[in-house]
Amino acid sequence: MVVQPRRILVAFDGSEQAWRALDVAARMTGYGSTLAVVSVDREGNGSVRALLEQAHERLLGHRVTATYVERQGAPAAELVATAGDLGADLVVVGRRSGGGMDAPLPGSVSAEVLRDAPCDVLVIR
Repeated sequence: MVVQPRRILVAFDGSEQAWRALDVAARMTGYGSTLAVVSVDREGNGSVRALLEQAHERLLGHRVTATYVERQGAPAAELVATAGDLGADLVVVGRRSGGGMDAPLPGSVSAEVLRDAPCDVLVIR
């Protein structure tokens, strides 16, 4: 039996992997599901607002309605906290690895989210 996640959170930082994660999360959003797009501002300068606007434009093409969340701090910790705050069933995150695409382990943010998230995590290559 396949279970449709009801609350999906997708991490979005504007990278190529994040765009792929956004598209996958949008395709997974079904009837009765909600999608939250989360961008984390590491420096606290409000730089992620433009990223969230770009994500919104992309989701219009998918005909998906989403909420947009801007957080400040360490990305992995903020994503995990937001997943808990929103009661997410699934976190979708892109994989960026310092070892290249063939590296066996995900990047540090996705690895921390995998380890600490209160729900299932889907890592997109």
